[in-house]
Amino acid sequence: MRLKNLIVLALLGVVTSCNYLDVVPEKMGTIEYAFRDRRSALQYLATCYHYLPSLGDESNSVGRSCGTEVTTYYRNRENGVKITLEGNSINSPKLAYWTGDNGGVNLYKGLRCCNTFLENVDLIRDLSISERRRWVAEVKFLKAYYHWMLIQHYGPIVLVKENLSMDAGTEEVRAFRSPMNECIDYVLELLDEVVHGEAIDDDELDEQEPALPLQVDEEITEYGRITLPIAAAMRAKIMVHVASPFYAENTMYENFVDSRGVQLFPRCTDEERAQRWADAVQACKEAIDICHEAGYQLYHYDASEIIPEISDEMKLILQPSMIVTAPQNKENIWEDPMHDASNVQKYCMPALSSGFRVASVRAQLTPTLATAENFYSSNGVPIEEDKEWAENNWYDNRYQTTVAPEESRLEVEPGKVVPYLNLHREPRFYGSLAFNGSKWYGCSSSVPDKANSEDYQHTVCSLAGDVAGNPAGRNGEQYYSATGYFTKKLVNYQTGLNDAGTGFVSYNYFWPNIRLADLYLLYAEALNEAQDQPTADIWENWIDPIRNRAGLEGVEASWTKYSSKPDKFKTKDGLREIIHQERVIELALEGHFFYDMRRWSGGSRVDRYDIMTEMNKPIKGWNYDGTDDLSYNVVRTVYSISFSMRDYLWPIKEQDINENPNLVQNPGW
Repeated sequence: MRLKNLIVLALLGVVTSCNYLDVVPEKMGTIEYAFRDRRSALQYLATCYHYLPSLGDESNSVGRSCGTEVTTYYRNRENGVKITLEGNSINSPKLAYWTGDNGGVNLYKGLRCCNTFLENVDLIRDLSISERRRWVAEVKFLKAYYHWMLIQHYGPIVLVKENLSMDAGTEEVRAFRSPMNECIDYVLELLDEVVHGEAIDDDELDEQEPALPLQVDEEITEYGRITLPIAAAMRAKIMVHVASPFYAENTMYENFVDSRGVQLFPRCTDEERAQRWADAVQACKEAIDICHEAGYQLYHYDASEIIPEISDEMKLILQPSMIVTAPQNKENIWEDPMHDASNVQKYCMPALSSGFRVASVRAQLTPTLATAENFYSSNGVPIEEDKEWAENNWYDNRYQTTVAPEESRLEVEPGKVVPYLNLHREPRFYGSLAFNGSKWYGCSSSVPDKANSEDYQHTVCSLAGDVAGNPAGRNGEQYYSATGYFTKKLVNYQTGLNDAGTGFVSYNYFWPNIRLADLYLLYAEALNEAQDQPTADIWENWIDPIRNRAGLEGVEASWTKYSSKPDKFKTKDGLREIIHQERVIELALEGHFFYDMRRWSGGSRVDRYDIMTEMNKPIKGWNYDGTDDLSYNVVRTVYSISFSMRDYLWPIKEQDINENPNLVQNPGW
């Protein structure tokens, strides 16, 4: 598929500030001028979009790099990984969405832009009623989303429902943080207006209906603008989050009050928690119906149209990458066209040959040993539950080595010495991760004319100290894997080297913020939590289609036949764990893990991916200093990390606290 040259709103240059002087000619700095006509106002609409954080950023993706899913070598630690390894700071916060410091985006500037737009949209003289309603809905979505991003990181925030007037007094400027439940209610109120439409008085449009389209009409000029499926999917996602333990039932912040004595993080009652899950069920189903109506569906990679030589088995290995990197495929509900994935691919790739080493691929986003262990066995169940793994002692000996057999030739080079952990795994494991001895399809591999391309894959060679024989191995302080694993999923197989074999050439794609599989699994989770006992429709309709696409049997068949816990899926707690692990696998490396791990924590129970447990374990990998199979395939601790109560919520910059004494700092900071 050829990547189209799309750009949001057909911008005439991306504006960089909320100040209207940035979007109107010099010496004409008036709001009236900025909103004088459709063309000028469109530029201001673009300014509102400009503050969208890039969730796929190679170094600043909170969801991917702030947990234990990936790490990197010491020399190139950047903001996200630094937060995990070093903690944050009140003096100079990393990834600060409150102030825009150190890789963050100043979302309060974005909110002021949105409010300015909403206050002045009626000044646009040549805008139709339907288009005005659409623009208002887009900006309301952005306003809700920016508030939500702040809530995710800081908890209770200062709500910016309207901009302050120029003559606002000191007390108005020194705003208080609103309690968490008020913050959540305001975000959902805005999104409800966007998804369901507002009642209007105009005679020409007397019906209450959504203002957003199911899909954009002009991809070249409008791709990336908010549509009804995007708004509905994000609303559903937020509702599942706020029903989860961290938001709905944690007791850590019972004493978190402001100077007025207002409790900022009140705990929900049992009835309120149940209602949140019931509301989440309804929102997820509505979003799925809207997405289906718009034509979204689970993506199935049709290799016969592009690479007729590969087998069905090879297709399953390639599919995880293609789901993410096939541009504009019908699974991706919301893609970010303002941020292509050239850099993220370079940050992921190992040096597959000496040419890639010369091209300085960075191998910087390296999955951890824990990430590798999350994936299922080839039977589609957790490796610690798989009866075949137990009978063959593969689990107990998972860190021991063996020789890769010929039947694994598509995944691992036959004859290579590899840990048992890296054999007998599901296709998504091999499609998402690479390791010493694993195969890597495409990416400028040399294939003789009319030959079977899957027989001519790269072999990843990452032993240390031998650049010629092991170009992906450590030979210095950068461009090697700190864990022995590499991120394959985020690299398109058509990314590679230039004709000279010395320069990096990426096959670009737009980052998928939300895809349909994410929504299906959110719905499955909400259904399970809302019911006393799970019912078969949860896995048959919303989990099994994702598993079947990955080449696995459904939940009931897999657990009944292969798991040492054959009845696990029949209980609410058991199915919860299955759903959580399915999300961790299916959405691996896409920027969801940290947020999921945190929202599942902080309540009355401790689940498998409890953040307080997971982020107080050392980050482990294989010995990247090993120069032979014996010394390389040894588990080592890469970093020791710690996580405490204060790390759930990020710090507000101390300077802001000093300037506004009505703000209170988050607990522990």
